[in-house]
Amino acid sequence: MKEQVKQIIGLLEDIIYNFSAHDMGDNCCENISHGEFRALRVISRMKRCTMQDIAKNIAVTKSGATRIISRLGEKKLARRITDKNDGRVCCVQLSKNGKSLISKLVEKSAGKMATILAAMKPDMRQILLIGLKTFVETSHNENINDNTLKKSFKKSLKPYK
Repeated sequence: MKEQVKQIIGLLEDIIYNFSAHDMGDNCCENISHGEFRALRVISRMKRCTMQDIAKNIAVTKSGATRIISRLGEKKLARRITDKNDGRVCCVQLSKNGKSLISKLVEKSAGKMATILAAMKPDMRQILLIGLKTFVETSHNENINDNTLKKSFKKSLKPYK
């Protein structure tokens, strides 16, 4: 299992590198950072998106998420709104420009992915899809707190240091 952990980590790093900030450099396009891009993606995927949702999903503090959203607001890509059900809660929505930008970026990644998948045999595409779905579902279903996860991760990598 330790060898599989090492291999999977390497493969995930390669995927992340090839489908995210690597193509964008320090700034993606329209002068947004990778963190801003990630926040836009989170907002676009959620019907109701709070600062806490953004912070949790992009692994920053709530104040870090607030700063990112402030920058996106200045760039006219997102806006803050008061939650309909609870006036104390601040939610975030994409602006028209934000929706357009995220759509353009997703299409670029989708085109790259389609090219790669087209080069694979159909049964291998299905195996990949099943494996990735299972991995993501398992990671969401595991109720492991961050400290337990970090200790487990460090322990699994100990022989490779």
